[in-house]
Amino acid sequence: MCTLRFFNKLTSFALLIAASSAYGQDPSTTTTFPQAIQGMPVVQEFNFGTNYNRNIRNLAQLADYFEPYGIAGTIVINQEWERYQTFNTTNFVFTPTTLDLTATIPTGGGLWPGGIASAQIWSKMTLAPGMTGHLVYATEVRMRVPNGPGMWPDAWFFTKQWGIGDMSEIDNPEFFDMQWQTMLDWTGNNHGPGVGTNIYKLSTDPYVWHPGLNFSADYHDYQTFWTEDAVYKYVDGTLVQADHFTWTSKGAAQIGVNLAVGSNVATLPGLQPNSLSEFPAVLSVDHITIWGK
Repeated sequence: MCTLRFFNKLTSFALLIAASSAYGQDPSTTTTFPQAIQGMPVVQEFNFGTNYNRNIRNLAQLADYFEPYGIAGTIVINQEWERYQTFNTTNFVFTPTTLDLTATIPTGGGLWPGGIASAQIWSKMTLAPGMTGHLVYATEVRMRVPNGPGMWPDAWFFTKQWGIGDMSEIDNPEFFDMQWQTMLDWTGNNHGPGVGTNIYKLSTDPYVWHPGLNFSADYHDYQTFWTEDAVYKYVDGTLVQADHFTWTSKGAAQIGVNLAVGSNVATLPGLQPNSLSEFPAVLSVDHITIWGK
């Protein structure tokens, strides 16, 4: 009996240690992103561009690690105005140091739902804390967003397979150039059954961080630190928002970066381009890096 009691105590202690390890990974809200990832090994690193020191230099290499379609494929969803394209040299343009996801007006197209050709990339690698080999993931997407009415660029995590996802989603960033928001307004929301309470918010606005910065004017680092119970979102190393969040989807997430353009959804007033002069519009991606521990 004493031996059994001692064994049970050891077992309980081991379970406590395991639980602490799983849920004790959250950084302090005073920690910068470089401090939060200190000591974390890089799992994948994608540097886009044709220069010799880039590892994704052409469409063939891009296709080795990314897919051009999300869950909707070529279907127009959310009453959006863009239709995503397979890999091609018009909508996926390599410069010496970037991959430019480019929205264009194709022959026969125009400013209406489905009339714009655009681009997105989705990682073949999937990740979710506690599901795909690591308890913690961190990511950085360095990119420059386009400017102009109707532009809707996004970097996000989502399970694209039908039937195994439950609409769990993490956005960092998501920009809307519409009636009440522009490229001066960062948003980064979570969606799905696992959405929890807020831990930290740099902005007093419940949905938007407005630092007085035009994000379309230059490249910025959009960084996410993701544990089993929370998501921490940074911009250029500074924590902007942190929330309790649990990934409840049966499938792990892919990282997606896309340039949506326009929507007729009533809750997104003014999210429509109003001139052909806005095109080609470019979401320019420098790199995507993924850490895990």
